[in-house]
Amino acid sequence: MNVYAYYNYRKYLQDYYEYRKSVQRYFSYRSFAKKAGYSSSGLYLDLIRGRKSLTPQMLPKFIAALGLNERESRYFTLMVDFTHATTPASKQQIFDQMSAHLPRTVKTLTKNQQEYYSKWYYVAVRESLSVLNINEKNIQEVALFLNPKITLPQAKQAIQLLLDLGLIDLAEDGFYRSVNKTISSGREIAPIFGHQFQKQMIDLAKSALDHYSTERRNVSCTTMSVSAEGLERIINKIDVFRKEVLDIVRSDSGETMVCELNVQFFPLSKEKESKSVKDGEDAK
Repeated sequence: MNVYAYYNYRKYLQDYYEYRKSVQRYFSYRSFAKKAGYSSSGLYLDLIRGRKSLTPQMLPKFIAALGLNERESRYFTLMVDFTHATTPASKQQIFDQMSAHLPRTVKTLTKNQQEYYSKWYYVAVRESLSVLNINEKNIQEVALFLNPKITLPQAKQAIQLLLDLGLIDLAEDGFYRSVNKTISSGREIAPIFGHQFQKQMIDLAKSALDHYSTERRNVSCTTMSVSAEGLERIINKIDVFRKEVLDIVRSDSGETMVCELNVQFFPLSKEKESKSVKDGEDAK
C-alpha cells in the first residue's frame, strides 16, 4: 500500500483494509483494533465513513498498526490534518507540507496534474485533438471549436502546456495528437486543484441548461433518503458507471465533438446516529 498515493486518510484506510483482507483472510476490524490498542471494533468503519475522526492521541497507535515508517508516518499525520482542515487556506498550507514529503516521481506527477487541471480548457483542447487536425499553423481553429470559445493565446498556451507535460506530441501525419486515449484524475487527485477543476466544469454544466436542447444533454436531479450502507453502494455504483463510460470512449472512433460528464452525489443533511450506536457509546 503506497500511502503517498492518497490525500484523504479515510480513503487510504478503506483501501488498506480491503488490501489486507484480500491477502490475509483472518484480518478484520477487530484484529486491527487489538493491534492498535483500542476496544471498539466499529471505530475503523466509523473513520472510513466519516462518523468519527482520528485524534492526535490515537495517531501513534494507528501508525504503528499500519506499519508505516518514519517518513510515511509524517505524511500520514499531515494527511489526517489535511482531511480535517475546513478552510481552503489551511488545506493549501498542509498540502504544501505534504508535497515536500512526496517521493520525487510522485511529486512530479502531482505537479503535472496540478497544472493540467488548473484550467478547464487544457483538458478540452487535448480532447479536441481527437476531432480536429491541428498544428502550429491553425491553432485558431481549436479556439473557435470549443464552447464557450477561448482566445488564440489561451489555445496556444494550452498546446504548449500539453507538449511540455508529454500529454500530446506531433504525430506522423503532421498534427498534434494525444499520447494516450484517456487521462483520469481518479478519486484521489489532490483536492486543492481537483476541486477547482470540478467547480469550473459544474459552472459550464449550469450554462449548458440554457444553451443546449434536451436532445443534446442529459441533466437530472434525484433527492433520496438512504442508509450509510446504501450511500456506499451508490458511490461504488457511480465508480463502476464511470469506468463503463471510459470503456466506451476507449473503443470509440470517428469522434466529432468534445463532451463533459459530471456526476454529483452528495449529502443534503447530517447523518442520524442509530440507537444501537448511541447505546454502545453509553455502555463504554
